[in-house]
Amino acid sequence: MSRAGFRRRLAAVSVSVTVAVLTAAGTLTPALAATGPSMSVVGNNVYIAVQGPDNSLLAYWQAIGASGWNVETVAGPGTTFSAPSTVVNGNDVDIAAEGPDNSLLFYWAVNGSYTWNAETAADPGSTFSAPSMAVDGNSIDIAAEGGDDSLLFTYAIIGTGTWHPETAAGDLTSATAPSITIAGNDIDIAAVGLIGTLGLWSQANGSSSWQFEYVDPEPFSAVSPPATAVNGNTIDVTCDEDGQLKFFWSVEGSSTWNAETVSSNAFAAQAPIAVGQDTINIATVGQQGQLLFYWAIIGTGTWNPETVAGENSTSSAPSIVSSSAADTINVTAVSPGGQLDFYWQIDGTSGWNPETLPGSGLE
Repeated sequence: MSRAGFRRRLAAVSVSVTVAVLTAAGTLTPALAATGPSMSVVGNNVYIAVQGPDNSLLAYWQAIGASGWNVETVAGPGTTFSAPSTVVNGNDVDIAAEGPDNSLLFYWAVNGSYTWNAETAADPGSTFSAPSMAVDGNSIDIAAEGGDDSLLFTYAIIGTGTWHPETAAGDLTSATAPSITIAGNDIDIAAVGLIGTLGLWSQANGSSSWQFEYVDPEPFSAVSPPATAVNGNTIDVTCDEDGQLKFFWSVEGSSTWNAETVSSNAFAAQAPIAVGQDTINIATVGQQGQLLFYWAIIGTGTWNPETVAGENSTSSAPSIVSSSAADTINVTAVSPGGQLDFYWQIDGTSGWNPETLPGSGLE
């Protein structure tokens, strides 16, 4: 079977990205220079959410295959203090981000509408990282680092606007932004502990009891926020471990984790996953500030690298999403100059097409 045949992806998988520390423009250190974007596909539109100037929240969108980007202000200056997370909920676009005073804010808009509705998903003093969001049947689920390095989980039944925060794991359990995904009837949250171990907390939908297992128990190994996705009956997790991009997978319910090395050129950036019909697809940042893409045929463990953009092109963790309707794979990230960049390729090809979105100064 050809590479193109193997790389037919399913629609829209997106994850949140990590917060990083501002450095001099054009200079990369182990802390990336900008907070990263989050991307989703709803209907025929691609949506990108990103922290904007003066701690605002911006949304960019365009019809797939079009050439003009629309820019909306989701929330004004002084509202947004982390990278956002965005998901698709039916015909709605949802965005979550850390708000003022370590609160957690949630925004939603009907696809194609310019009206954004705001809700408080968790009160001030609750949220200390970029959030991660997932749709679970009739509810919206959000995870973030809580106070005292705990793990915060909050959910709302869709359409109610009533949020129910709870502590998924107590103090000293979460040292980075977590990543949440839905596997069957379970809610799964991956996070890195204070001593660099990589773990997964799980709860059956509707339950109030969280179960823990190690993805990798090796202390001081995990150095980036993890990313998660569901691939059939397996749960997938990525993480930078001592400069290597690692990929872990486990059959749902087994608690046995298998490890693969995707690359030895990782850079402490979250590496989001898009799961296709036959492939796993990962975007991340290289040690020289390259924007990198890796794909593997499911079950082979053989990873194929591509460079989306060259050295010193990227200063934030990326976001990746696929569109089965347009047969494209899409990646977005912030450049060292504060521009929001968007890259796409026809599924199964190796050429990436760059676009620079309007606006600058995202740092």
